[in-house]
Formats: sequence, C-alpha cells, structure tokens
Amino acid sequence: MTKILTILLSCSLLLVLVAPLQANDSAMLLSDNKEPAKQPTVLPAKDITKETAAQLAKQRFPGRILKVRAESRQYRVRVMQDDGRVVNVIVDGRSGRVKRED
Repeated sequence: MTKILTILLSCSLLLVLVAPLQANDSAMLLSDNKEPAKQPTVLPAKDITKETAAQLAKQRFPGRILKVRAESRQYRVRVMQDDGRVVNVIVDGRSGRVKRED
C-alpha cells in the first residue's frame, strides 16, 4: 500500500512540474518567432465613438474632416487634405484600425 502511495505521489509531483513546461512549449509553437508579438497601435476592443474615428482618420491622413458616417461595424470618414484631394477612409468601429477606402 505504501509503495502505491509513493508511486502516485511521485507521478502527481511530476505532472505538477512538467505541465507548465509543456504549456510554454505549446505557446512557442503557435508563434513563428521567439520574440513577443508587437501590439498594434489601435484602441482596445470596445466600441469607439464618431469623434474618435474622426481623430484616428485625421492622424493617419492629415487634413480637414468633411464627413463621418457610422455604418454597422465601421465608420466612413471623408478627409480633405491640404493639397485639396479628398480621401475616403474606413475606421473599424471596434479596433480603431484605419485604412484608405479603395
């Protein structure tokens, strides 16, 4: 009986010590590089406001904001740049990612 308890205790201790190492190895396999991923410069996953969408668009495409239109999960922002060109920009309503509309 004592032998069985000793074996069970040894196995339990081994599992407790090895499990974190395996979890770390699994995380390393999921990423291609060994450096931690850089966080994108976007807002957290909460909804952003119309005003914030306009600010984000203006940071990326400097100029005067002509119009901000809210859609289902994004904002369409129209910006007139200093040279007179009008740029249509899409701002993701959750992440704040900004991209030029094609």
